[in-house]
Amino acid sequence: MSKLELYRGFKKPYKTIPVTQKAWRIHGPGLENLTLDTVPVPAPGANELLARVDAVGICASDVKLINQGPAHARMQGRDLTANPAIPGHEVSLTLVAVGEALTEKFKVGRRYSVQADIYVNQVPMAFGYQLAGADQQYVTIPPLVHEGGFLLPVDKSLGYSAVAIAEPWACVLFSYENHRHNQGVLPGGTAWYCGSGPLGLMHIEKGIRDGAKKIYVSEMKADRLEHMRRTFGPLAAEKGCELVLIDLSKDKIENHIAPKSVDDIVILAPVAKVAEAALPYLSLRSFMNVFAGFPTGDSANIKLNLNEMHYGQWTMLATSGSPIHSLQQVLDLSAKGKLNPNNAVAAVAGLGGLKEGVDHTHKGTFPGRIVIYPQIDLPLTPISQLVEGPWTKEAEEKLLEGKL
Repeated sequence: MSKLELYRGFKKPYKTIPVTQKAWRIHGPGLENLTLDTVPVPAPGANELLARVDAVGICASDVKLINQGPAHARMQGRDLTANPAIPGHEVSLTLVAVGEALTEKFKVGRRYSVQADIYVNQVPMAFGYQLAGADQQYVTIPPLVHEGGFLLPVDKSLGYSAVAIAEPWACVLFSYENHRHNQGVLPGGTAWYCGSGPLGLMHIEKGIRDGAKKIYVSEMKADRLEHMRRTFGPLAAEKGCELVLIDLSKDKIENHIAPKSVDDIVILAPVAKVAEAALPYLSLRSFMNVFAGFPTGDSANIKLNLNEMHYGQWTMLATSGSPIHSLQQVLDLSAKGKLNPNNAVAAVAGLGGLKEGVDHTHKGTFPGRIVIYPQIDLPLTPISQLVEGPWTKEAEEKLLEGKL
C-alpha cells in the first residue's frame, strides 16, 4: 500500500496517536501573538471525538480574529493570556478516536467537515473561535458539535482541500438562496462581479455554471485576472459564456458596460463606493448581491435613490456566513462533480507555514485560497510551482505521497 493509502485508512505507521502535537494559539491581539506551541493530544471523553486535521483553509475571518483578539464579537472578551484560542474553521477531518459512549454512531477512519457557525442561546460558540479550531494536528470534537448536527460526513471520493474549501463555498451558495428563483444569476443574462479575490473565484465559477451568457469581472490586480483567465477560461468556453476581464488599473468600466444593462451585480470588494458606482448599471428587475463585508459600519454608507430602485424594480440583498444545509449542499455537489472547490486554491503549506499564510491572506498576495496540510512539512508554496493549471485532487495526492 502507498503511504497515502495507509494514511487514509488510519493504518500503521499513521495509526499511532502522538502524546503531543503542534498547534497555533492566539495569546492576544495581533499576528505577533499567534504562536506555534507544543500542546497535549487529549484522549476523548466518553461523549467526545478526536479527529486528525487533514486540511484547513485560511480565511479573511481568521485574520480579523487574530488582529482583534478578545475584542472580536465571537470571543466575548475572552482572556487569551489565560485561555489561548486555536483558530481554523475551514476543515477536513478524519476520526482517529471515539469516546466510549459514541462507538455505535461514530467509527474511526470516517471523514467529516464542520459547520463552524454555532450558537447556544444566541451566544456565538463558533468552531475556530470559542471552540478550539483546526489550526493544529488533532482536534477534539465536543458534544456541542456532533450532537447539534454540525459535524457533516464527507464522501471518501473528495480530496482533503476540496472539503476544507467547502465552508466558504457554502457562504457563496447561501448568498443566492433568495437571489432569484434559480438561486443563481440569470441564465442567458449578463452578470458583473466587482472584485475577483478568493471568494470571487467561487462566485464566478457559480455564475458560469448557472448559465450566464456574459460575465464581466472588474479588478485592480492584473495577476488575479490572469489567474481567473487560466482557471475559468476553458469552463466559460465550454458553457458558451463570454468572459470579459476588466483591469481597473488601466481601463474603465464605461468602456465595456452600458448603463442599465446588467442583470446581476455581485459586490465582492469591501468598498462601499464600488457598490454605489455600480447602481446605474442595474437593468430592469435586476439583482445586486452585496457579498463583501466592510471594515466598519461608517465605511459602508452609500447614496441610494429609492425612486430609481422602485421604478427599476431592483432587488438588493446581503448575507453573512451560512447554515448547515448550505455546507451539505456544497459537499453533495462536489461529490457529484457539479462544482470544484479546488479551483479557488492558490497556495498550500504545511502547518509551519500557517502564520506566513495568514499574513499573505491579509495582504491579498495570492489570487485564491491558501490551504494548510497540518500533517506535513512544506513551506508556503504557490500551486503554480506544483502543478499546471488549477489545484486538483491528483496534485494533492502526489504532494502528500511525497511528504507524509
